[in-house]
Amino acid sequence: MNTQRTPETDRLYDQGVACMRAARWEEAIVILSRLRDLTGAYPDVEALIADAQLKMEIEQAGVPAAAPPPKSRPPRAVVFGGIAATALISLIVAAILFVRLDASSVRVAAQPLVLNLTFPTIAPTRTSTPAPTKTPQPLPPTATSLPDAVLPGTLGVRLAPGERTTRITENIAVILDASGSMLARLDGTPKTVIARQALIALINRLPETTNVALRTYGHRRADDCSDTELIQALAPLQRDALIARINAIRPVNGGRTPIAQSLADMAQDLAGIEGNVLIVLVSDGDETCGGDPVATASMLRAANSQLRISVIGFDVEQEEWRRRLEGIAVAGGGAYFDASNAEQLADALDQAIALTYRVFDAQGKEVYQGRIGSDVRLAPGVYRIEIGGDAELTLETVIVESNTTTSVELREDQGELRASTITDDGVQP
Repeated sequence: MNTQRTPETDRLYDQGVACMRAARWEEAIVILSRLRDLTGAYPDVEALIADAQLKMEIEQAGVPAAAPPPKSRPPRAVVFGGIAATALISLIVAAILFVRLDASSVRVAAQPLVLNLTFPTIAPTRTSTPAPTKTPQPLPPTATSLPDAVLPGTLGVRLAPGERTTRITENIAVILDASGSMLARLDGTPKTVIARQALIALINRLPETTNVALRTYGHRRADDCSDTELIQALAPLQRDALIARINAIRPVNGGRTPIAQSLADMAQDLAGIEGNVLIVLVSDGDETCGGDPVATASMLRAANSQLRISVIGFDVEQEEWRRRLEGIAVAGGGAYFDASNAEQLADALDQAIALTYRVFDAQGKEVYQGRIGSDVRLAPGVYRIEIGGDAELTLETVIVESNTTTSVELREDQGELRASTITDDGVQP
């Protein structure tokens, strides 16, 4: 599963937490479940969903506290019987005292005084036991649809069906791996030969107005982490001269792989360049000089939002290396391509330099940058899209609706780039 954070996943996470704080449990469950499906970068999402489900069930099962049962009162017959018995006992006690006081003056028969008192036995009254109150069972949760405002929409920019364009990123800087591992053979041919041929084929297809730079590493000295060289400074394409320089690149046995240093050096080579810049790293392996190319890519991207770093992993042997190469692309705001043979390498180079677009929100903040053909999930709203280098085509008002796909289709008309915006419901005005 994808484990990367994006502005959209951060936004979903914040919305889910806000719903939790507002006790809107069902909304929180829907939003956080969507986030869980998109990425595994938020380890507490499962716990939040479980907590929201529990609290929703508790609320649905809650009932008012029952009134206490009325206190039982003794029957009226019992009350009157008790009063009569008390009065009779008082009369007997008074009679005995009277006889004792007058015994010296009044002759009383010697027969004992026998009092045969019989009290009626009061039958106990049966108080009916109230039937136990049935405890209401919790109702099953009912699915409540969220308001459309909280559901993101999808935005994408693509070529119209049947369209092809020669437009590409205007500033391209290639870093070519020429370390010792590139001497290994793939289908009988050294990988360095395949890489040179694919790069030369790309150079032959580039428009002459393209600015190109080339840097390589590991091709001059063995076991030397400082062996990184600028072969061609960024300049308008001079096809024959650049092809000759590419053909002169020859790896040496034991050549190292200083990827982080090469990225930093290339960024320095491009200092002061205006407009969009794309660095394309072609490598068959991992950093071998102790650098952290992912951190370097992240730092370069943070320093220049118009710079992107894409990576082509060429015949990468270990999955761990592949993950780190992909991490460079993610940190650098670019794309990662896997190529296992000559044809795939040539295709990856073409895709890496394809036309790009940028998306800005209503506050002018860039929220996405990607290749033509990619899409992104965004909060509903109005966005501005800049297509191509130096904003060759700008769409000022593109509306992204909740739970709706909005596509911008590109066509070339007499050398000019034109666009139409299409939603699930039809063409936007």
